[in-house]
Amino acid sequence: MFGKKTPCEGYLDLINRKYGRSESLEILDKIEWDFKDFTTQYLTHKFHSYPARFIPQIPLTFLKLFSKKKETIADPFCGCGTTLVEAFLNNRHSIGNDFNPLAALITKVKTTLINKEELLYLNERLASIKSKLDVDNSQIDERLRNMPRRKISKLFDRKIISQLEAIRETLLEIRAEGFVDIYDLGQVALSATIWSLVEHGIVDVKDLFLRKVAHMENELKKTAKVMKNIPNVLVLNSDARKLEVESESIDLIVTSPPYVNALDYYRVHMYNMFWLDMDFNAFKKHEIGAHSRFINNRFRLFSEYLGAMLRSMIEMNRILKQNKFCVIVVGNSSLEYELIESHKFFAEMSKDIGFKTIKTIFRTIDKTKKYTSADIGKIDDEFILILQKIENINVTPESDVFIAETVTQQMMQFREKLKHSQGTSIRGRKPTKERLLKNIDKIDDAINKISKDIIWT
Repeated sequence: MFGKKTPCEGYLDLINRKYGRSESLEILDKIEWDFKDFTTQYLTHKFHSYPARFIPQIPLTFLKLFSKKKETIADPFCGCGTTLVEAFLNNRHSIGNDFNPLAALITKVKTTLINKEELLYLNERLASIKSKLDVDNSQIDERLRNMPRRKISKLFDRKIISQLEAIRETLLEIRAEGFVDIYDLGQVALSATIWSLVEHGIVDVKDLFLRKVAHMENELKKTAKVMKNIPNVLVLNSDARKLEVESESIDLIVTSPPYVNALDYYRVHMYNMFWLDMDFNAFKKHEIGAHSRFINNRFRLFSEYLGAMLRSMIEMNRILKQNKFCVIVVGNSSLEYELIESHKFFAEMSKDIGFKTIKTIFRTIDKTKKYTSADIGKIDDEFILILQKIENINVTPESDVFIAETVTQQMMQFREKLKHSQGTSIRGRKPTKERLLKNIDKIDDAINKISKDIIWT
């Protein structure tokens, strides 16, 4: 397609040209959305592993084709900040939001350049960690008592806890001295270290942490060299259903919301948040689409999820400028052996809240480049839903009656579909027909409880 150019060179050449809006929409059809063999981790993108993050080429494509330099890009579910990093690197102002405090911290650190003097000071202070390794036994005992009750907690022996506490105390001293940016960088390095420990059983925590810090410093220096302008970045740690963002102030939204029943972000980040003194129980309580809710009837989880996403999309409409685009990346999920095509529900609901569907793009996920669970949700592909704001609306995220009516309509349509075809997402052992038919009763139960389940507190 691109002649002698590599696919990456051809892709960059394609998106870096100037087009009108209609031409830009046509260009989307010329892109190989799998981005096979592309480098997807570079510069500050490499700071921290994160579940279900999308690759940077997705937001890059849309901000190049549908925004201009110094315009403002928003991501209401920013996760580890992929959209904001791309906006930062390409001279777009950006606003990111995530209810997960760890996600907000990672995003902030990825988009904050730090001067050489502060980095030198950080290294000087970290050299003192060795003197703190003999942590008081009572402090270790307290950590062991308060640690989450899971089998993986056995990885955290007294030696590892001693090292983690020494790092934590050093970082707290740095914060007390007023060096917030390098404290935050150290916090992300500590979180990345704990992630590696949980994932791979790494033992030498102190050495790994120091290597993480050195790696992050190196990537920040590389980033600074390629930056000609420093755009504004605002990272919010709040609920996407109530954004602290000015109405009609955003030129483009690119986001990937949680997938229903895919995974529990609070559970994935439990140990990171524990050592960073973050409240993972508060995050658990308000997490959208969490796998651990409504165990006995997953369709209640689905109606709750649709209600939460509808409220979030109402907010997206409010903050987006007229005729601008909202790009939502979401994958299929599975509930009770039934396929959940979330993008279709989003497209249907968007009609009632001032959006028009412009295009839907299918892409296959390269599982080596996007962290997903092999057992939960069964997500092999995803869809890019492109919506255009065509009007302002009168409803708000607090409009419970409207939310309940819209979700009920969607669930009724889903019920009718299941009446004619059950078991649309079966892998492995096949359930009995009797078991699948029970899903109709479960959907009826979920529909009857929508007004209760969609309540937002």
